Amino acid sequence: MSPRMTARRAIFMLSFIVALFVVIGVRFWSLEVVHGSYYQSLARQDYLREIPVPSPRGNIVTADGVTIATSRPAWSLYYLNQGGPLPTAEVQKLSRLLGTPASQISKTIAKALVQLPSYEPIQIASDLTDAQMTAIEENLATLPNLIIRPIAIRSYPFNSVMGNILGYIGYINRQQYQQLKNQGFSINSLIGQAGLEEEYNTYLHGHGGGVYAEVNSQGQLVRLFGQQVPTPGDTLHLTINWRLEETAQKALAYDMYAMQHANPASSAYSPGAQVGAVVALNPNNGDILAMASLPSYNPNKMVPNTPGQSQYVQKVLNNPLNPLLVRPIYQRYSPGSIFKPIMAVAALASGTVTPTTEIFDPGYFPKLPSFHNWYSPGFGWLNIEQAIGLSDDVFFYTLGYDMGIQTMDHWMDAFLLNKPTGIDLPDETTSIVPTPQYLQQQVGVPWTWGWNLNTAIGQGLDQFTLIALARADSAIANGGTLYWPHLVSEITSPSGKVVKKFHPVVQGHVSAPAFVWQTVYKGMELSAQDPNIKDNVSGTGYGALAGFPIPLASKTGTAQVTGRPNNAFFLTYGPMPHPKILIIVYVRSGNWGANSGFVARAIYDQYFKVKDPEAQTIFDQTFGRPFAWPFGYQPPQPKGP
Repeated sequence: MSPRMTARRAIFMLSFIVALFVVIGVRFWSLEVVHGSYYQSLARQDYLREIPVPSPRGNIVTADGVTIATSRPAWSLYYLNQGGPLPTAEVQKLSRLLGTPASQISKTIAKALVQLPSYEPIQIASDLTDAQMTAIEENLATLPNLIIRPIAIRSYPFNSVMGNILGYIGYINRQQYQQLKNQGFSINSLIGQAGLEEEYNTYLHGHGGGVYAEVNSQGQLVRLFGQQVPTPGDTLHLTINWRLEETAQKALAYDMYAMQHANPASSAYSPGAQVGAVVALNPNNGDILAMASLPSYNPNKMVPNTPGQSQYVQKVLNNPLNPLLVRPIYQRYSPGSIFKPIMAVAALASGTVTPTTEIFDPGYFPKLPSFHNWYSPGFGWLNIEQAIGLSDDVFFYTLGYDMGIQTMDHWMDAFLLNKPTGIDLPDETTSIVPTPQYLQQQVGVPWTWGWNLNTAIGQGLDQFTLIALARADSAIANGGTLYWPHLVSEITSPSGKVVKKFHPVVQGHVSAPAFVWQTVYKGMELSAQDPNIKDNVSGTGYGALAGFPIPLASKTGTAQVTGRPNNAFFLTYGPMPHPKILIIVYVRSGNWGANSGFVARAIYDQYFKVKDPEAQTIFDQTFGRPFAWPFGYQPPQPKGP
């Protein structure tokens, strides 16, 4: 391009910019100076309404690029609030047009009149259908106090999958408003009320806009003007792998279905298996790869003023299985024998036993014969590797008796079981480490050595969250480092700029010689891989993992519960000897720990891309009737042109 042409273009661009600022200046002069007194007069006479335009909440995206929470365009119906209820005739007519009970419309308005500032427009319905839109627009002449405006509505493309981990949104309450009003939130804001939506609310919320409505003395719309465009919220980028997440929830539901519908003559039969949870993470940095809690809920149906929202919320609240709970972080459990690897580390590192020490198992604990082994004949002489693989109770009763509660408590504290993990979700519960002081406070009796036996096998007063156990067991898998478990890797602005990045956080170290970790690894490998550890008895995890082509480690847990079937737990990690994924599965009333191991196997199929034809036969044998095994890896289908 010639210098003359370049100069002409520069002059043109400069002229254009000057003209643009002149237009903006004239408009500002018109609004603020020429017509300023007019708009102030309108405001004084209550003829001006600001209709809020909520900002689109930021997206939530998985590590593999799947958008699992977003905002979509929709239409919302507002009442141009006159400081009192909508006239009865209009409520009745609107009820017919929307297909919503008149009482519900009146209740929505009455609640808003109490909560919102005077004359603030009130949202009556959001996400209007085409039919509702047409019906209202055709009748606006007889509904003069109403206006339809575009909004961005929260949307969860996968419905209940990961629903209670994502959380839901709802109207801000007065207490929340007082806490958030200086961070860009208004009294009519929709905010996260649970899960990730709540935890990262200030990032996801964005900054709302608005449009002014001039109304006449009857509150009827004259015109709209002065629109301020909202700014979308930031995007959360998760550590979650969506393929693993979907598999975790679907496999957990399927495993519980198999328990409920197993052959009644089978020990796997458990009609009460309706509640469960899964945590899968990278033990080397704390990244959570999948997390599921069932039953879940559909957060789409929790969005305020959407069709059927009130009824769905009541259904969720009245569900005795409590879908709102994020079980991996909120509930505490006696984990049964998946606690034994931690006690094995304690016994080895404290010098209570060595890798070659053998303890005799006659089928019961000789000092207290009422404490028996799950395998009644007893396994005879065992070392600690065999005891872990066979989940031998007598061996661990002996460790608990010999260590005593002070030594066990020391090592539980070393694994940070006495501290919350600080996971980036609200309402985490702190685990309970059994101590003589706690027993005295709760039960009013002194500690006796019998409590040591239960403590060592994950029963009695042991009460741990799954996420705390996952952090502790990750330290076993990686050789002693305790990482912060977390769900978000980074946050970006709408323009793609990195707002915040999360790096691995080391929360502690468990100091133990290398032989300690190696011994526990070997015992857990026997559990997962050995078909005959002793007396033709396989490792307890072998029943769920037999034939899997990747070397794995595992530990089962079958925790006794008064008044109902045992809870089932399954701990596993792999590939050995350098694990990259750790999984804990829980099924309430699941009967046997190994039966919950199929959930982990399904996750492994996807993680290691294993087609796994052998799983079908093992699954059918376990549950005593033919089932499909839909979790073998299938490569993604290529997209069409």
